Order: sequence, then C-alpha cells, then structure tokens
Amino acid sequence: MIDLADHIERTKIVAMIAADVDAYSVASLTDDPRKHLGASEIGEPCQARLWNGFRWLKQERHSGRMLRLFKRGNREEAHVVGILRGLGFDVRELADDGNQFRIAGVDGHFGGSLDGVAMAPLRYAIGEPLLLEFKTFNAKTFAALVKDGVRIAKPKHFSQMSCYGRAYSLHYALYCAVCKDTDEIHFELVPLDWSHADDMFRKAEGIIRAPEQPRKISQVETYFECKYCHFSGICFRGEKPEKNCRSCCYSKPVEGGKWVCTNPQLDATQPTPLTDLIIPTGCALWEPIVNAGYSNA
Repeated sequence: MIDLADHIERTKIVAMIAADVDAYSVASLTDDPRKHLGASEIGEPCQARLWNGFRWLKQERHSGRMLRLFKRGNREEAHVVGILRGLGFDVRELADDGNQFRIAGVDGHFGGSLDGVAMAPLRYAIGEPLLLEFKTFNAKTFAALVKDGVRIAKPKHFSQMSCYGRAYSLHYALYCAVCKDTDEIHFELVPLDWSHADDMFRKAEGIIRAPEQPRKISQVETYFECKYCHFSGICFRGEKPEKNCRSCCYSKPVEGGKWVCTNPQLDATQPTPLTDLIIPTGCALWEPIVNAGYSNA
C-alpha cells in the first residue's frame, strides 16, 4: 500500500485517477459513426466535408474531456424542459408511438431527431405548436448568439430546425440556448423557412448520391475552415481514408438506409447487399473512394 501521508504519492494517485477517468470517458462515451447524413450537419457550407463524413472517410476522435462536454447538452436539455413545464408549457419529447420525433429522406440516408414539440400556455397567446431545439455554448459563442440571433450566428442550427419544421408542418421554433459558463438561458422564437428546408433536402440528396467527393469549400488547406477540419489530410495531403465499406469505391447507398457492393468480383450479375457486421471493417477487395493512388498514406 502507498503512504498517503506522502504528498508526492498522493499527487501520483490523483494523476492516475484523472488519466483513468479520461480513458473511461473515451471508452464509454465515444459513439459509433453516424449511419445517416444528419439534419444537424446539412447546413455545413463545405459539401466535401459532409460527403467525407457520410462516407466514413475518417472518424473524428475526441479526448475524454471533450466527450464529457458534448454529453453535458443532454443534461441541460432535461433541465430546460423542466423549466418550460414549470411555466405551463405542454412539452412532448416523444411521438404518439413512444419513439423520438424523427425525420427521414433520401431512401433513409438523411434524417435527424427533434428535441421536442410544445404548446405554450394560453397567456402567451401563440396558438400553434412550436418546435423545440436545445443547445449549449461557451460564453463567447453565447454572446454572439444573443447579439446576432440564431439565423446569423448559427446557420447550421437554423437549417436543422427548418428541416424539422418542414417535415412536421411547424412554422416556428423555440430555440433554447444555455451558457455553460454563466447558466444564462437565451430564448428565441425563430420563423422557420420551408423553402430553405427543401433546398437542404435537395442538398442532402446530391451529397448522398455523389459517387465522388463534391467540391471543397476551398482549394487551399490554409483556408480557416479547412485548417481545423479533421479531413484536411484527406482533402489536401493524399491521406487514405479509414478502411470500411462506405469508404470503398464499390459501395453504393440504396433504399431503406442500406448499402450494396457493386464489385463484380463478388457478383457480376447484381450488387451484393452489405450488412452492419461487414460495413465497419470492409473486406480484402476494398479500394478507397479517394486517394487510392497515393503511397504516402
């Protein structure tokens, strides 16, 4: 046993605990790659980045601290829902079938989940259901949101909400943002743009159907958005994608959110269905959909 009276030994133990916490967080909080192109991302201006993510070219990996930070939003959501209910809002987090409100498109390859739908109490005289969207921010981003509003400060969130509103015939969203540094809450009633949502659905279809990488937002890696993108090595330095069926040039998305392999070596007469067991690892016939000719990756 260690001598807890020894300050150096105590410091070592605390460092071990911190390291174990981070390792546990990475192991328990890391999500599998998203199987669909998410409505929460469709407002991203770089179509190449969206396509890279949909094709699983490279999974973004985060530290334990960042993963815990991401999960904090779920706790804040429950807290704000409780506040709204305390004010008299009729908040519905689940649809009539007991499942989350969801949207789907492009043969099941595009979609997302609503945080909820609510009716305001009579004293607000709103008279129609509202889409609910909950987000958390640091103080700097929160201040920009309060100053400029969600459509300017967070256009991806506006696109996401418009897609949800279009699917459920909702005209307005109640956007609820929590500042993680000060616990301030910012509410915004946002008019949703169904025409913009239609554009986003068409954009999603173009990305999902694209057999090769769409145009990048910039042709130079030093561009701000590219400089900090985890796909920059793939887009600019010939880095090969991670091996899986979706990053293979023979894979193709089909109806029902499914994938098939078109490699004639497997079946020359028809595409071969791909299962969830084989997709994450690929096979010996894998050929990367981008950067196949580079030897430095």
